[in-house]
Amino acid sequence: MMQFPLHDLHIHTNLSECSRDPLQTVENIVRYAAEHHIPTVGISNHVWDREIPGASDWYAPQDFDHILAIRRQIPPDLHGVRLLIGAETEFAGGKIALTCAHRDELDYVLVPHSHIHMVGLVLPRDRVTDRQVADYLVESFLDLVSRNFATAIAHPFSPVGRTPENVKAITDCISDDAFAHCFSAAREHRAAIELNGSCFAREWNNPDLMRGHERMFSIARDCGVTFTLGSDAHALDELGNVDLSRRLANRLGIGEDRFLHL
Repeated sequence: MMQFPLHDLHIHTNLSECSRDPLQTVENIVRYAAEHHIPTVGISNHVWDREIPGASDWYAPQDFDHILAIRRQIPPDLHGVRLLIGAETEFAGGKIALTCAHRDELDYVLVPHSHIHMVGLVLPRDRVTDRQVADYLVESFLDLVSRNFATAIAHPFSPVGRTPENVKAITDCISDDAFAHCFSAAREHRAAIELNGSCFAREWNNPDLMRGHERMFSIARDCGVTFTLGSDAHALDELGNVDLSRRLANRLGIGEDRFLHL
């Protein structure tokens, strides 16, 4: 049983447009990791390459040069914490918003398929009902892992921007067999599956709402996938969400040997 998180590979700093916390800096993040016995942390700011057409107004300024500015913010003292520089890119309209060349300059890359709040960019406008959204999540997951690009799939099947109740309604539309098909494909294509604490922080004390997350990740476990842990923190007070990821792994019997080691 894990006593402390092995890593947190999904952390945004205030360099990313999604973070508005001036204290969300590399220096503060590694200090937190040292104090909470997290040996490895990864910075995963959003990126959309200039070379890839189709960026939204929100994404366009967050190009590869922009995210690499994080290297100038690394403090000389990392307090014994191993720091990795990755990115969270986008999968939209059947394309990944990062070139292979730039991917290879990073320590790892997270790619989500579930930013469905970006209607028209990620979620097609004609996918409206819970069933249609669920079908899209299955289709896009299979398409994404087949690209052999992502180190890990960020917040898989977690429809971003929806209420916890609607998240459950959507994932309840996905059968065990469909999940097994998706996670078997992830194993075959060596795409790790992220246990993202932010995705179930609101549901943690609600057994009915947590049941859907537990069903999905139990199937992923049984399919033999590799996992990663992530807080998806956008502010310092969200870094603790990675401990929920660890606790869920313990609850589901996912041992340390099943986690990605970069």
